[in-house]
Amino acid sequence: MTVHMEDVYREYKSLLFSLAYRMTGSVTEAEDIIQDTFLALAGTDIQDIHHVKSYLCKAVTNRCLDLLKSARWKREQYVGEWLPEPMLDASETSDPLQSVIAEEAVSYGLLVLLENLPSTLRAVFVLRTALDYEYSEIAAMLEMTEVNCRKKFSLARKKLAEAGDQAIVPQSNRTSSLVEQLMQAISKSDAMSLIGLLTKDAVFVSDGGGKVRAAIHPIFSDERITAFWMGVWPRWASHATMQIRSINGQDGIAVYSEGQLKMIIQITMNEEEDRIARLYMMVNPDKLAHLQKENG
Repeated sequence: MTVHMEDVYREYKSLLFSLAYRMTGSVTEAEDIIQDTFLALAGTDIQDIHHVKSYLCKAVTNRCLDLLKSARWKREQYVGEWLPEPMLDASETSDPLQSVIAEEAVSYGLLVLLENLPSTLRAVFVLRTALDYEYSEIAAMLEMTEVNCRKKFSLARKKLAEAGDQAIVPQSNRTSSLVEQLMQAISKSDAMSLIGLLTKDAVFVSDGGGKVRAAIHPIFSDERITAFWMGVWPRWASHATMQIRSINGQDGIAVYSEGQLKMIIQITMNEEEDRIARLYMMVNPDKLAHLQKENG
């Protein structure tokens, strides 16, 4: 049976994007990798490829690993904390192709944790959990033994668990409620309400990329995080509006000013305490650019 490039593209685009996005934490870089992969595929005889899906996943994974090696230095030179690019969910986008891509959302907290994994461990974890590949298939893609593959997956799980299992918890009604209360507390500069939403050891991480003012280092504790927002939000209040949007599989806060998306706020919660454990703020305009077309 003849295989056509257009059919292959339509069938595997969203799956390959999910792989590349989880590996790189960047919508822009993931899209570039997918484009380069299909451009390279156009130069081969696709009829000679027996397992197209595995072939493409291996090609994308290798490109991601190469990118992460070259990106390590850039991220070491990055001004402030590096956070993944947020992504609107399928219900939030009017672009049919992006809707398909966004159907399998990955939590923002998990993306942050994946960023801290060594690249090979990240590849094994993503191929196993997101794409449901068998260990033998992953081992073949990454050119390692199946035993080594199982060890790396186990190590990845251990590191993620140590870093915070709450980041992998799916959206719940309580998460939505916390986001709503967070938006109200920040918008009203209500310090008492805000501090009541946070765990004592809460952590706040912001990413301005050196282009927009943001905290250079993480802020620790409920009191210091509250003090940050009480100092920052009054400068936004006169010209900014907040909306709750569905981002990376759960509700988040989008902040707009003069018709432009300026900030994304996302959380992970501590289910035992029923409070916010991690708070992430993205204000780097380069990492919000891909969302501007879906503005409002």
